[in-house]
Amino acid sequence: MTGLLPSTASAGPTLPALLPSMPCSVDSFSIKTIEVSPLNGVGTIYSGNQNATRCVGLYSGNDSGNPFNNPNPNIGQLGDGLLNGQAGVLSPTWFNNPSAPSPMLDLDNNGSYTDPGWIYLGKTERGTGSSFVMDAHDKPLNIADILNVKMNCVGDCTQGTWSLETSLDIIDQVQAVLGRNAFDHLAFVIKASDRFAVYDFDFNLLSSGLPGFNFTTPYSFTGEWNTDDFQNPNNNNAQNFSHISVWARDPVGTPPQLLPEPGSLLLLSLGLVGLALVQKRRA
Repeated sequence: MTGLLPSTASAGPTLPALLPSMPCSVDSFSIKTIEVSPLNGVGTIYSGNQNATRCVGLYSGNDSGNPFNNPNPNIGQLGDGLLNGQAGVLSPTWFNNPSAPSPMLDLDNNGSYTDPGWIYLGKTERGTGSSFVMDAHDKPLNIADILNVKMNCVGDCTQGTWSLETSLDIIDQVQAVLGRNAFDHLAFVIKASDRFAVYDFDFNLLSSGLPGFNFTTPYSFTGEWNTDDFQNPNNNNAQNFSHISVWARDPVGTPPQLLPEPGSLLLLSLGLVGLALVQKRRA
């Protein structure tokens, strides 16, 4: 089974942002397998190579540190964390794709649909050795209890593999705290040298190649990454990464009038924070 989208998938349309940027490449992050949790090779439902659907960057500066990687309450409200537009570093609508729009949400129940919906999962720092486990965020629940993200380096640590494994009870735990469990975007933010970039998997687009998913099954992922976008000043050598952050977007709360007609859009949701695939029911 090959990619979920045609191999011609590009970085997508120009997206609004408040920092000057350089081009990035969607093939810097890819999904290789999707399987029913646990991650043991038994329940594989997808095997291939799916590049990120979009990338945004490269941006000068740092995506990390307070307040960007310490969102609280971390439920996707406007201004709470980097991908939600905090401090105006990134536009909170950068993920809006004309072919699969992601409207703002009303997560704070104030009657205004102003919340982007991005939830911060955690960050992995490059240290010694070749394997790094994500330091999971603990708001509004301890994310380490429900998913495990690992990054592995190959050679000089300018490329490697990643895995994301969800717990079998992830849906119950997330619903108990957030009251919802549907997520339609999974994004990775790489910081290398003096720049960072965001690589997004938009399952509103990818789900058309993933028929047959249900609402209650936790799924796990493996993939590959590289820092080819982060070249040295001579543009002839990729730079090591400093850290990689992981985010997911929650579509629940979309005004009913903005939802697609039944059957026109297959949503892939991720049992917490991006990871249990959900197929929208057809009318």
